[in-house]
Amino acid sequence: MRKVTSLFILLISVALLLSSMNRSFINKLYFDKYFSHIYSKTTKETNWYKAFFSYSDKWRYGDLYGMSNLPQYKFELELFKHYNPKPGRQNTNRVLYIIGDSFLADKILYGAFDAFDNVIFLDRRFAFGPIKLDSTKQNYLIMEFAERNLVSYDISKTDETRWTNNEIKNGLNFSNAPRLGNQPPAASIFERVGNVIFNKDLSRNLELILFDNKLATSFKEIKASLNYKLFNRVAKEVTESTDKKRLFYNITVDTASLQSAFRPKTRAALDSIVRKLDIARDYYRAIGFKKVFLSVIPNAVSIYDDKRMPYNHLLERVEQKTDLPVIPLYKTFKAEKRNLFYRSDTHWNPQGLDTWVNEADKVLTSNLN
Repeated sequence: MRKVTSLFILLISVALLLSSMNRSFINKLYFDKYFSHIYSKTTKETNWYKAFFSYSDKWRYGDLYGMSNLPQYKFELELFKHYNPKPGRQNTNRVLYIIGDSFLADKILYGAFDAFDNVIFLDRRFAFGPIKLDSTKQNYLIMEFAERNLVSYDISKTDETRWTNNEIKNGLNFSNAPRLGNQPPAASIFERVGNVIFNKDLSRNLELILFDNKLATSFKEIKASLNYKLFNRVAKEVTESTDKKRLFYNITVDTASLQSAFRPKTRAALDSIVRKLDIARDYYRAIGFKKVFLSVIPNAVSIYDDKRMPYNHLLERVEQKTDLPVIPLYKTFKAEKRNLFYRSDTHWNPQGLDTWVNEADKVLTSNLN
């Protein structure tokens, strides 16, 4: 009996391991958990499916809730609207590229700006490039950053594949239509095997399969509530606002983190950030962008709790020092009466995005030539 039990456990473990390595299965599971509730279902879901495979509470209530599991911060997230083109919009022969992060990822911005025929988003968090531009179009670029990520930005350390000076000289950076450029060479068999054995997403995928479901959520909330009430303790990844009305990403608060809004920034550090932005700007101008804009999204703590410690005002200092045309947000966000950030997620809500679109449209329109 012991051998049978051991064999059964081994088979289950192998099945879980193989499932967590199966990209198609994981992608399907991610879609079901994070996006399936947006679309109507044609098949009836069983209680078993709803418990283990239907949408993720992390997505429904926010990533900060998902890190902390505190039920008092269980606020359902609003869905973002799609920015579709206005009827009868005329062609402008302009294309807007955005190289950004999770604040603008997965947003439908195709019709957000009347001055542009198309908006192409490239996610800095993942590999892409080299970018090929349509030489018959006027191509513009917004470099978008979350405030917390500005400190560590260095284009040479990203996963973007870039053109060499010789390739740019020979015009390889242009194509007949705006699209992503050549992909990096395919990985060798040894690299692919290594990626399977040392899969950096393995732990996350196993958590998705085993613990990102409604049954597990109840136990997580009980444990988190006990730690909070008995020991006044929350998960290390998050911290509460001073007024206890929202959660913040702890790295934006804790001064031990380079990304903290309260960690002092010297003039040398500021100069280094601006210099690296200039290097990126020069590269993008060299490959054919007519103009490059900078847009920095404030940390939620910078807007809603900047008095808890001395705020370093890095965002404003960079915007004042750089030669890049900027889409300023800090003062606009501070003055806004509406809530612009989710209270249980690191990102802005639909009102925050809409405010950014309006401010970006003003700056872009006034800088076209």
